[in-house]
Amino acid sequence: MGKIEIEYCGGWGYGGPAKNLKASLAIAFSGVLIDCHSAGGKTSKIEVSWIDGGKKTIVWSKGRADTDNSHQEIAALIKKQNWSPKN
Repeated sequence: MGKIEIEYCGGWGYGGPAKNLKASLAIAFSGVLIDCHSAGGKTSKIEVSWIDGGKKTIVWSKGRADTDNSHQEIAALIKKQNWSPKN
């Protein structure tokens, strides 16, 4: 089964919005591991990746405001990565 990785800007307070996104994705992808962590520096973005079989595919890489308003869009982008409950 694949997992979702959320990496957020560690220097500009993006942890809250990233954790809100994690909560939203946890509902959309019940039972899928979601790793949410700081990039350890100023990246000015929240990056979301789908990792499956060692292959990492970045599906979202935008700023705080864009991310706050796009939880459903991000979930749809993850689903396009051949996600299924059995993956």
